[in-house]
Amino acid sequence: MTTVGGLPAHPLLVHAAVVLLPLAALGAGLVAVRPSWSRPYGPLVAAGALAGAVAATLAKFAGDRLAAAIEITPGFQPVIDEHGRLGLYVVLAAWPFALLAVLAAVLGRRPRGAAARVAGVLATVAGVAAVVTTVLAGHSGSAAVWGAVLR
Repeated sequence: MTTVGGLPAHPLLVHAAVVLLPLAALGAGLVAVRPSWSRPYGPLVAAGALAGAVAATLAKFAGDRLAAAIEITPGFQPVIDEHGRLGLYVVLAAWPFALLAVLAAVLGRRPRGAAARVAGVLATVAGVAAVVTTVLAGHSGSAAVWGAVLR
């Protein structure tokens, strides 16, 4: 998956992850604070976290293919390498978040479970980690693309 409609797939997939992961992390935090919301909203949070993890993974693959398809000057290679490394961190943070969000949603279907609260708190912490890595990777990518324009 290198292009979508003639456009590079990487920025399109990145935007999906940039929207889904923070929204799911916010939802995980709200559900952790309000356990009564777990039954109606837990599955939605889990679906958002899973979709965000898939989008982050596809963005990483598409970014690697994009980097291989374009000519990168030697001076710019460290910038691309750093962005790729941060993108990998997003993937590595998004999947535990997604799995914990699913676990919290499943456990949240049970009445008054302490395990559901623990899973919800862990999902929230993992969601924060996913958001932080997403911001760092996004900043490095936007600085790489727009840095010269913004100076």
